[in-house]
Amino acid sequence: MSNKTIFYSVILIALIATGCKEKPKAEEAVAQKPNILFLFTDDQRAGTIEAMHKYGVKTPNMDKLVENGTSFTNSYILGATTAAVCSPSRAMLMTGRHYFNIEPNVYAQFAFPKEEKGKSDLLTFPEYFKANGYETFATGKQHNGKIWLERGFNQIKSAFLGGMTTHFGTKVKDYTPETGWSATYQDKEKFSSEVFADAAVGFLDSYKEKDPFLMYVAFTAPHDPRTAPQEFHDMYPTEDMTVPENFMPEHPFEIADDRIRDEVLAPFPRTEAIIQKEISDYYAMITATDAQIGRVLKALKASGQAENTIIVFAGDNGLALGQHGLLGKQNVYEHSVGVPLIFCGPNIPKNQKTDALAYLHDVFPTLCGLTGLEIPKSIQTEDLTPVIKGEKKEVRNSMLYAYNSWPGDLLNKNRKHNPGGGHRAVRKGDYKLIVSAKHEVFTYQLFNVKEDSWELNNLIDDEKFKTIKDDLMSELQILIDETGDPAELDKNEFGLFDDIEAYNFKKKKINDQ
Repeated sequence: MSNKTIFYSVILIALIATGCKEKPKAEEAVAQKPNILFLFTDDQRAGTIEAMHKYGVKTPNMDKLVENGTSFTNSYILGATTAAVCSPSRAMLMTGRHYFNIEPNVYAQFAFPKEEKGKSDLLTFPEYFKANGYETFATGKQHNGKIWLERGFNQIKSAFLGGMTTHFGTKVKDYTPETGWSATYQDKEKFSSEVFADAAVGFLDSYKEKDPFLMYVAFTAPHDPRTAPQEFHDMYPTEDMTVPENFMPEHPFEIADDRIRDEVLAPFPRTEAIIQKEISDYYAMITATDAQIGRVLKALKASGQAENTIIVFAGDNGLALGQHGLLGKQNVYEHSVGVPLIFCGPNIPKNQKTDALAYLHDVFPTLCGLTGLEIPKSIQTEDLTPVIKGEKKEVRNSMLYAYNSWPGDLLNKNRKHNPGGGHRAVRKGDYKLIVSAKHEVFTYQLFNVKEDSWELNNLIDDEKFKTIKDDLMSELQILIDETGDPAELDKNEFGLFDDIEAYNFKKKKINDQ
């Protein structure tokens, strides 16, 4: 045997030995990478979990998440530029970007145009985790178009493609890259949350892969029509419902979209009896969905993966239901921008509540932080991991909220409300300033939200708070500039509705930066 042959033989033996030695470590590393289960509800406002002690909703399974994880008690959405608040909210969640910097289509539904299928600055978190070795699965409400789904998920079961629907007979579709989209089908006997829980449980029961999984389970409840199974309505007799402290027959002044679809679901002026019925039905929907979340959590435990799974629970926006004389979510009051946000899982403190300011779209970078992945450059929001781990008290000290009618609505002759108007608000410390613009009128509200969580005591005309108001106005302008918000606070309706072409040009310029 030549020296050359001996040399290569030694190298080959060494490589085989090394490979055998390292393979178990590689498999162990894959096994230790945490799974992700994202549970998402539709129109569930902050505080509607019994463990949060604000509203009388029965939520035993959500309570377990609070007990087993870290909850953010000041968690919010940034806002919306369309009455269908769900769409921009979900687009921000998926991309970790502020909605000002995600291009909507002409009707303000935040969906990828086909020509932007490969655009890097619209990276979604399912797509990113899929590229990093995760098996990705989705079920439930998908309000941002098919392309987001096709890019992000290996498996989709019982997906509802739209904004709202009936809860019995929800029309759904399936998808895999190999088979494409299935024909639409429906189960008229099952409540929507049960249909989506069935899909999630089925995935967990059959999952045998070594790769970690990411599950995105998006319920359509408690969005109206609020038609839960009767047993859940029976749990909330209408006459027993407590009307909120900030109940009003009508909103005290004209605001944007105050006659939108959500607002005309009940007549004006509101009565306590009408609001009691709305609350009763809303709570029934939440409790019915909580029961289905319990099924998913039980299946996760049975799979043996519970200890190695990060669970995120959140809602896509809040809802007024009689507060401030409103029913919907087209405003920036606490009841409409506040959402539940809970993280559970390995190395996440249990039964902890933090008052750190958080956005829903912090979820993308936070999942990166919790799993050790690099945060993509496209992200515009914050990683909450240091707060969760107790390394920092907060990752921001102020927060912007924004809402305005979409200028494209001015072109839509079928709209039944008077378009125009908007809100900008800033929260810093205990105080929150809201600027509302409608036609040629500006209205200012200043609340101490720590002492006045119902936002009833407007301090704006009290000279003792002038310095606070001035500071908040300055902070509001800073946040508008930082986020790419095209609003101009010194112009009627923030300058968003005077010239649609100029508005779109301004938006394009910001997005191109």
